[in-house]
Amino acid sequence: MLYSMTGYSRASVSQDDGTITVEAKSVNSRFLDISVRMPQIFSQYEYEIRKLVPKYISRGKVSITVEITDSIKSRLWEISLNEVMVDKYAGIIEEIDSRIMPERTVVSLDRFLFMDDIFIRRLDESVVQSVGRMILSATESALKELKRARRAEGKALQKDIQKRVSNLKNLLRRLKRLHESAQPQRFKTLREEVKKLVENLEIDPLRLSQEVALLASKADCTEEIVRLESHIRRIEEGLKSRKPVGSLLNFVLQECFREINTIGSKTDVAEISNIVIDLKEEIERIKEQVQNIE
Repeated sequence: MLYSMTGYSRASVSQDDGTITVEAKSVNSRFLDISVRMPQIFSQYEYEIRKLVPKYISRGKVSITVEITDSIKSRLWEISLNEVMVDKYAGIIEEIDSRIMPERTVVSLDRFLFMDDIFIRRLDESVVQSVGRMILSATESALKELKRARRAEGKALQKDIQKRVSNLKNLLRRLKRLHESAQPQRFKTLREEVKKLVENLEIDPLRLSQEVALLASKADCTEEIVRLESHIRRIEEGLKSRKPVGSLLNFVLQECFREINTIGSKTDVAEISNIVIDLKEEIERIKEQVQNIE
C-alpha cells in the first residue's frame, strides 16, 4: 500500500460567529519536515499540531496554515477603560482648552480615540482555549483528508510501478534465456581463439580448458541475474507493505542499477546489450515514481 508524498486538503470548523479553516499540503522531502503558520496568539498550540502530524504522515514536507475569521478574533479580547488615564488626559485637555479658548471647556470624545493607553486589553483565556480546541479539531480533519489524498495518488503510482515491474520481469526472463543459450557458444569460441594464439606452443589440454573456463566465468552473469531477480522480488514485497517504503525502494533500485551495469559490462551479445538498455530505462522510470512515495 503506497502513499504519495504530495497532496492537499482543507478542513473547517464553524461556530455561529465565524469559521476556523486549516489548510494542509505536502511535497517531497527525504524526511518529515513540518511547518506551521497561525496567529501568534495561538502559538502555544503549535506543539500539539506538530505532534498530530506524525500520526498521519511519515515522510514529506508538510505545511499547515490556520486561518481564523475576524469575528472569532474579536471575541478573544476583553476591553475595559483605564479610568485613571482617562481622568488624567481629560484634565490636561481641559486645562489646554481653558488657556487657549476659555469659553470652550467641553472635552470631545474623538480626542480620546487615538490614546491607546486609556484602553486595557486582556486575552480571554477561556475563549483562547475554546478556539484552540477548534484549531486542533480542524487540523486533525485536514490531516485525515491529506492522508486520503496521498493514498489516492499513491494508488496511481503503485499501478504504474507494478506495470513497470512486470516489464522488468519479462525483460529479465528474456535476458536469462539468451545468457544461458550463449554460454556454450561463448566457451567454444574462447577455446578456439585461445588455440589459435597458442597453436605453436605446447600446452597441457587440461590447463587450456581451465584457462578457457576462467575467461568464460568472467563473462558469466548468472550471479548478477540471480541478485537482480531477488531485488525485483523485494520491490514487489515493498509494494504490498503497509509501512512507508519509499526510502527502501530507492535503495533497492540503486542495487538493481548496479547489477544491470555489471551485466552490460560483461556481455558481448548484442541482444543482451539491447535488453540491458531497456532494463535501465524501466528502472529509471520506476525511480522517478519512487521519488514521490512516502
